[in-house]
Amino acid sequence: MAKPIRNTPILFGEDARRFREEISNLPPIEERRKERARIKESVKHLYEMIGALPK
Repeated sequence: MAKPIRNTPILFGEDARRFREEISNLPPIEERRKERARIKESVKHLYEMIGALPK
């Protein structure tokens, strides 16, 4: 049986202000997609390097 999901906490005061500030300063979606693709390519390259190691 699955665990029950707890309610999402509500932010107040300084936490809420900081959250709004961080969300408003996110880079554009295109930049985030490019960065995600770059990371995936790096991981792929790493797996290829690991696979080429002598056993």
